[in-house]
Amino acid sequence: MSSAARILTVAGKEIVDTIRDRRTILVTLLTAIAAGPVFLVLIFNMTANQADKARELKLPVVGSENAPALIAFLEREQVVIQAAPADYEAKIRAGDLDLALWIDPAFETDVAAGKAGTVRLVYDRSRDRARAAINSAESLLFAYSRLWGTQRLVLRGIATEVARPLKVEDVDLATPQQSGSLVLFLVAFYGLFASMMGGMAPALDATAGERERGSLEPLLATPLTPLQLALGKWAAIGLFDAVVVVLTLIGFYLTLNFAPLPAIGVPFLFGAIELARFLWILAPLIALLSALLLYVGMRGRSLKEAQANVGVLLFLFTMLPFVQLMAQKREPPWLLWAPISAQYTLLSRALRGDAIPAIDWLQSALTPALLTVIALVAVARLLGRETVLGARS
Repeated sequence: MSSAARILTVAGKEIVDTIRDRRTILVTLLTAIAAGPVFLVLIFNMTANQADKARELKLPVVGSENAPALIAFLEREQVVIQAAPADYEAKIRAGDLDLALWIDPAFETDVAAGKAGTVRLVYDRSRDRARAAINSAESLLFAYSRLWGTQRLVLRGIATEVARPLKVEDVDLATPQQSGSLVLFLVAFYGLFASMMGGMAPALDATAGERERGSLEPLLATPLTPLQLALGKWAAIGLFDAVVVVLTLIGFYLTLNFAPLPAIGVPFLFGAIELARFLWILAPLIALLSALLLYVGMRGRSLKEAQANVGVLLFLFTMLPFVQLMAQKREPPWLLWAPISAQYTLLSRALRGDAIPAIDWLQSALTPALLTVIALVAVARLLGRETVLGARS
């Protein structure tokens, strides 16, 4: 048999072994198919609920009779005015209320004396679900303050431009698709996450699991070189990982194009072109992660130790995109040479509809390709040692 035939034989054997564990396969594939739709439905409903809260603001007020003009302005802006309960601060802390407006009893007296009227907007900004209502209430109060100040100037015969010497005009250059990517950045992260999770089960089964079952020793007794054996296992893991990634992305595609998702004001474009771009970007990472999982699994003395080692790898893998997101800085050019971070950057560009030059993809693929080769050589060296069947070298 040729080297290619031997590698394909090993790959076929590993695929058959993986398929035999029907429960694991079923859970992995069903999770990949269902995760995308469930994930997107939750995100869209959360965004839609926030938008509804901003549009249909219900504002509990203490002392509404102290500022009838302010209350009338809020009602004209479609705000539902309610009487605040006596323990409104406790209810806000407990999460039963989003916010409340307190109006100073001396409001009219201060206004008549030419002073500023005092109101307090009471809220707990640490609660995410309340932020839309808080931001909407703050905007309305600011708008009323500005309107009131303008009217005061007009009554005194003063041009309103005196109080507003700077005229600010907003020009948003983001396309509707780019605006939508503020939510769909999570799709980029989940695409990365799927490429990690898809290969975990077959990698552990083909390494530590095979050692515990005792099927690794007869495999090593065949006329296969350690490198051929490593390449065969890697090919099987990579194939299964690619299938999981494809199913996950197809779930996103079907959900965004055909599911009755709630409207959130911006179009989310994830068609066949975006799906193909995702696969193109993730291909080098799938190859790298399959090799890394194979190496980490082969280094474990037992299945439990291999699972613990993979858990550490998973933690590092998931942290990198979050660190990049929290940094809130423009990505430096060298980031395209860093695995995972480079793929996350390119996936975000794909969601924004930006062009991805071939040179950028080549930069993002070069380091994963090099690390894949190094990992496979390391696995082959491990398989060439007698200690691979027992304690870790």
